Amino acid sequence: MKKYLILCFILVVALGSVNAQDKDSKHVCKDDCNHEVTFAPQKGDFTAAMVFGRGAYINGGLIVPSSISSSSTVSGAAPYINDVDANSNSITNMVGAEGRYFVKDNFAISFSGGAILRNSPAQLAIPAVIDGGGNTIIQGYSAVVADERIDVNVSVGGQWLFTTKNNRLFPYVGFTLPFDYARRSLFDPTVTVATNGDVTITDLGARHVDITAFGVQAVAGVDYYIAKDVFFGFDIKPVSYTYAFSMKSPGPGLIKLEADTNTVSFFAQFSFKLGFKF
Repeated sequence: MKKYLILCFILVVALGSVNAQDKDSKHVCKDDCNHEVTFAPQKGDFTAAMVFGRGAYINGGLIVPSSISSSSTVSGAAPYINDVDANSNSITNMVGAEGRYFVKDNFAISFSGGAILRNSPAQLAIPAVIDGGGNTIIQGYSAVVADERIDVNVSVGGQWLFTTKNNRLFPYVGFTLPFDYARRSLFDPTVTVATNGDVTITDLGARHVDITAFGVQAVAGVDYYIAKDVFFGFDIKPVSYTYAFSMKSPGPGLIKLEADTNTVSFFAQFSFKLGFKF
């Protein structure tokens, strides 16, 4: 429900801006002059848009190897390009932002991206203090597992705009070069001592998995200006190719397990945009 309220709020703000700009554009000149509103982007213009659709982060297959003390096998799961999916695509899901700079009236450089960085430092366990009768004098504290998470996606491309008989409608075609990186890393500093004196060390060092992906995509879309500097847009990727590879490390000095995936999609990615021109 919350996402629908946010989307409605954005639409109300956009329509309010439209009404204000339309009033400004309808004033009457005393002398002969031309105050016709020009909607077409021009050289030097910059547009910024909120993008709705499916997320652009690639993090499918980020399975950190289990510690040696709990498993003897490293998972062979290959990276999964989860920004291409046959289902669960929602237009109400805001996934990021896109910027375009027009180096010519009909050509713009596009760029988009985002990053999420999380890091939880490790803390050693503190054993409890227990008296001879088995009563706890001071509570023990469990270890805090170090948890590092990185998700990055960046895309750079170009778009060619075309004019139509409708001075508010501007179709475009182009390309984009996406790059994605994701990492998950765990380190459990827990050390246990059995009643017979055996010591179990959970991790000697960090376990981690990395996914790196890059590719090329064709882009086709259309922008419709509802006011001089406000537009709605829709685009789709007619053809998209992505190569992704992952490396899993179960610990320092151990052999890394590598896996890769090639993904080709046709008309499988779309996005809806609400943008502004500056």
